[in-house]
Amino acid sequence: MKISLNWIHDYIDTSLSPAELESKLTDLGLECVVDETPLNFTNVVLGYVKTCEAHPNSDHLSVCQVDIGDGRLYPIVCGAPNVRQGIKVPVAKVGAKFNGGDFTIKKSKLRGAVSEGMICSGKELGYNEDEKGIMILETEAALGTPIEQVLDFGRDAVFDIDLTPNRGDCLSHLGVAREISIIENRPICLRKTVLSEVEKATEDLIKVTIVDPAGCPRYAARVVTDVTIGPSPQWLADRITAIGQKSINNVVDAANFILMDTGHPMHTFDLDEIKAGEIVVRRAAEGEKITLLDESVKELSTHHLLICDGKTPVALAGIMGGLGSGISEKTKNILIESAYFDPAVIRKGAKSLDLATEASHRFERGTDIENVTRSLDQLAALITEVAGGKITKGIVDNYSRRLEKKPITFSVERCNGLLGTHLASKDIENIFSALSVDFRNQSDGYLCTVPTYRNDLEREVDLIEETARVFGYNNLPVSDSFSGSYLTFIPDKHELDKKLRALLLPLGFNEHTANSLIPEAETSLFSGAQAVRITNPISSEMACLRTSLLPGLLRAVAFNINRRSSFFKLYEFGAIHEFDEESATNSRESFRLGMAWYGNAPQHWRKLPPPDFFRIKGELMQLFSLLGCRRLRVSSVEVEGFSFAVSLYSGKHLLGVLGHPVKAIKEHFEIGAEEVILFEGALEDLEKALSAAPKKYTAPSQYPAVQRDIAILVKKAVNAELLLRTIRSSGGELLKEINLFDLYESDEIGLDRKSLAFGLNFQSDTKSLQAKTVDKIVEKIIKNLARQHQAVQR
Repeated sequence: MKISLNWIHDYIDTSLSPAELESKLTDLGLECVVDETPLNFTNVVLGYVKTCEAHPNSDHLSVCQVDIGDGRLYPIVCGAPNVRQGIKVPVAKVGAKFNGGDFTIKKSKLRGAVSEGMICSGKELGYNEDEKGIMILETEAALGTPIEQVLDFGRDAVFDIDLTPNRGDCLSHLGVAREISIIENRPICLRKTVLSEVEKATEDLIKVTIVDPAGCPRYAARVVTDVTIGPSPQWLADRITAIGQKSINNVVDAANFILMDTGHPMHTFDLDEIKAGEIVVRRAAEGEKITLLDESVKELSTHHLLICDGKTPVALAGIMGGLGSGISEKTKNILIESAYFDPAVIRKGAKSLDLATEASHRFERGTDIENVTRSLDQLAALITEVAGGKITKGIVDNYSRRLEKKPITFSVERCNGLLGTHLASKDIENIFSALSVDFRNQSDGYLCTVPTYRNDLEREVDLIEETARVFGYNNLPVSDSFSGSYLTFIPDKHELDKKLRALLLPLGFNEHTANSLIPEAETSLFSGAQAVRITNPISSEMACLRTSLLPGLLRAVAFNINRRSSFFKLYEFGAIHEFDEESATNSRESFRLGMAWYGNAPQHWRKLPPPDFFRIKGELMQLFSLLGCRRLRVSSVEVEGFSFAVSLYSGKHLLGVLGHPVKAIKEHFEIGAEEVILFEGALEDLEKALSAAPKKYTAPSQYPAVQRDIAILVKKAVNAELLLRTIRSSGGELLKEINLFDLYESDEIGLDRKSLAFGLNFQSDTKSLQAKTVDKIVEKIIKNLARQHQAVQR
């Protein structure tokens, strides 16, 4: 909502600067930013022409001595015909800038005479279009006063206010003026409307029938005859354009002015197009159609509310008028509509048609039902002012269902208890008066009646919130303690996400977030589950909910490859959905962790090894080990979408699948031959694995560790993971760490053989280990390797 400060001055002459208002309105709950109209110049002050003599080398220039109040006279050469001694003028000092800085005043010589400044015309200052002579000012202001403090340049400050949905009362200059009156602690001055009516009665020209009083409790109408449609007067056009609106014609601009002024939307019809002479407010029939002012044709449902000419729709109530009955250049007689519509009805009607207008924006939030006739009178009077015409006598006002504001009981004790304040009754009464809340004393506090324009105030807690707002949130005391029930605390569902982020970022991963809607063809790339289809998708590219995070990650991989990224690692947390007939939503949701590795080793001063599949597997196992998973192991597996993959387990819990996507999938995402490795796992399974292996603190051993290295020769078909399991089970509790540090293959040891070297660390928590104790364990390890894997010690 844009608010003009010049417009606000119609209601309250605030002394606060735009910056101060911006801060105070934000503190009051109306978050806003201000944009001030800039001046066309800088450094122009009020001066006095002390002397004025003809230029010795020119027949049209004058050399003036000008006083600008700083104790010296400035020589200025001026060519204006009306310059003379003894006048006050605007003077641009040396260094002054014009046209946004394009032109700068400098000390110069004109035909041999020194000039230190410029005496300005109205056009040069942007004050008027007069360029034939300099401005001659009649003012008592002191010499040297900035000229913008002497002349009114029509500058304005426009506030862009971001309102919460409950503050529909502030969608107008009147509403914001009420808030400023709270800041200024003085009342606003309401507009006075003077009507001049003719003898012809309005009720003889139009009738109003409300078929649906629930959707439209009140509908009022006035008639203005013999108007002349044309351009708006300058003041009206300026007011409309100052807040970003477009000036259309005098009648439409008048309606928009009252809308932005009072916050009450109204609509003007061409009365001659209302053939039946009767306005009927009813619900639309299913499939009924209307052509709106923007020439769009809308098919309606029974929840839409219509304004009809007898039976024919002429407007979509509270949203937009119809094309046939709108104001045109030929319009002579005008029917003005002013009504109150149920907010829920307008909101549903606008959303279902994807229509958002200034009118619907206000009706959805609730307008002031008591402002219906006041705004109607204001608009009728303004139309006759700007477009001529005659106002017929009386208002047709069908107020079929009255909306009464229920009194609210307010306790000062409860208010102070909730806010932590010590407000006295007098303080509360002053706040209520500032809010225009009527109140009367009763035994336990006050019985309050709120103004009808505050539809958001219904309960005592609402008034307590208003009390806090006016008292000042910054003035509320800070408590050093807090008491509450443990039942109010709930588990953090994203705690695991935070832990994983803390581990992934130092490992060089970047977080990625993909759209959860994907093409139907991509739902089966990595999952055999049935996808959930969108009933009314925006496009075929967003037809289904994703069944895996990997398509989104592959799309991001392709995006980065096309921008010549040579190495990167990505991860994503997100939900996937699978079709489930037994679910109320036909959808089963689960949350996943997806990861992607691409490229060779990153650039580094130390040459790093390329991140092949096995190094990435080690990195992933290290990640889950740091997270707290125990008994990590991998197993080969055939999975949809992967040419080679392994399953990663923590004990019996599956953590996810790591592997290479098949060639066809890489081609689908236009990745080509580059190596990409993917991982996807369920966060729920990861949480189960962590809960099955709770962290327990173990003090580090105080005794020295003993190291042994063993090298064995085995067949190439023997998996290193099997060897590690055998070593781990044979080493017992004293074996703390195993490292595979060498792999050797050559013709010398045989084409079907390989040599592996392991580093073993032994340590006791209770004593220093003897060499013979460690040697016995190593002998046992070698014996079991030989028996189970036919390993030969080298």
